[in-house]
Amino acid sequence: MISWDLIKKHKLGIPLLWDITMVFVVLGNLALIIFDLSYLSLRPFYFHKFPEILELYDKPILGIEAHRTTTAYTDLVDDLKYLTQLRDDDFRENQRKITREEIYKTLTSLKSQVSNEKFDSLYANFESAIQIEDVQVRRKKVEETLVQLNDFFSVLEETDEITTLSELSEKYAFINRLSVETNESKEILSIFQKMDKRMLEIIETNPFAMSGQTKFLTEIQTTIKNEYQTHKTKARDIKLRQELDPVLNRDRIPSTVVAFAWFWRDQNRSLEQKIDFFNSHFREYFALNYYRAIASDGSPVNNYLLLDAPFLFFFLAEFILSWLLAIKNRTYIAWFLYPIYHWYDVLGLIPIATFRFFRLVRVYKIYLMLQTNQFTRILGNDLISKTLRYYSNIIKEEISDIVTIQILTETQNEVKSGNSLDQLVNAIDQNRDELKKVAIKNIAKSAQNPNLQALIQNLVTEISERVSANMKPISLLPKEMQANLTKQISLTIYSAISQATVAMATDPSGRKSIENLIDYLIDEMIVFAQDPDMVKLNTNITVALIENMKKSIGEKKWLKAEIGSS
Repeated sequence: MISWDLIKKHKLGIPLLWDITMVFVVLGNLALIIFDLSYLSLRPFYFHKFPEILELYDKPILGIEAHRTTTAYTDLVDDLKYLTQLRDDDFRENQRKITREEIYKTLTSLKSQVSNEKFDSLYANFESAIQIEDVQVRRKKVEETLVQLNDFFSVLEETDEITTLSELSEKYAFINRLSVETNESKEILSIFQKMDKRMLEIIETNPFAMSGQTKFLTEIQTTIKNEYQTHKTKARDIKLRQELDPVLNRDRIPSTVVAFAWFWRDQNRSLEQKIDFFNSHFREYFALNYYRAIASDGSPVNNYLLLDAPFLFFFLAEFILSWLLAIKNRTYIAWFLYPIYHWYDVLGLIPIATFRFFRLVRVYKIYLMLQTNQFTRILGNDLISKTLRYYSNIIKEEISDIVTIQILTETQNEVKSGNSLDQLVNAIDQNRDELKKVAIKNIAKSAQNPNLQALIQNLVTEISERVSANMKPISLLPKEMQANLTKQISLTIYSAISQATVAMATDPSGRKSIENLIDYLIDEMIVFAQDPDMVKLNTNITVALIENMKKSIGEKKWLKAEIGSS
């Protein structure tokens, strides 16, 4: 339950409100960082579900624009669709009217910018032309005036309005050409040839590579080739290549270009069916491709700091204030130690876009705050408090697991180098003298240990009885006497060895013998460690052991925990 006593004690003052504010500000900033780091990988998802996000984030923040090469191809497909719509007389006339109005609006805007008698005359001619009642005469007069206007502006510095005028003029001429039925096939062929050239450019330059989406181009090629393969014949392929030769002027035409040329010229499908097929199988890949602007330093544009700046200033102010308070309260023995103890804040304050990954260390700041601030203490053991502790434990476990697994991985790499056994043996070799002292001390102590003596005596007795039972009987001695004699001899031998061992451990010459034995064993271990089979066996066993440890550490223990038990 909520600790009301603590609430009364702290009186919901500034420290508590500040702790609450900091927790939510850090969480908000962390969410923004994760969004930015994952944006490019999740961009296809946003493209389908939340296209508004692309408008807000693509160009303003990352300098992302639709790639001109792939967009030019889809624009040609849109031209084909527009051409099919223009087959309707009412639609065609309505489009012609809308285009005239847009041209007039553009010319009016230009008139306020350009002061020239010739332009004034052409502007007046256009106004007169659009007032003509006869449709055919009006169409011809408007088109002639537009040609003269574009010639006039072609020698001036290009502006957005001049570019718009040129595009609208071409659109108006296109609509007029489609008014004549015999012109449709020519326009379609002209568009097909432009598409052939664009597809050749796409295959040769791979505009998907810069955005890291070459897989999309591969998918496009695979789909269209599979489609063509079901209809392909040798004669058809040769004919298509002969038709493309004068258009593309290439000795070797890529198979993808040939496949698309066949697709758009296929007589078994209507133009509407081809456009629908393209939209369902290819348009998404073309639309997802993008060009990213390059900054002055040669790196891709990244204006993430514009979003992060408010958080950055907030955390910088909080860091400076906390530092000043630490100096005033003499929290540390030296004033300059504060940034060292608060290293996670220092990393999070680096104002460079390429370092934004380090701002994830603010997770650690959240963990510390959830562990120490008044907010957590006041909440007590209610559900919210348990939830906070549960997730802070997750953060703690994940960070410690990452560090531990990294250390174990480094250890594995060291073991794989084959030096681990040598290092063990070298460590033993460097401590020869200490090993000798410990061995001599424990040999004497063990030999005089009554419990060990009793244990060994029982063992010797059991062994002597088994030996006596399996020995051939001695004719001069009774069987019981023979068994007793064997037992006594064995115990006497053990006693003699035990006494000799104690004597050796206390006698200088005996100690020397033990030291020589230890030296011999260590020398044998050094030779043993150089055996290739032994090195390989040790490496395999050790690496497998560490791998099992990594698996055990990598297990998400927090998945098995419940919030209520945190």
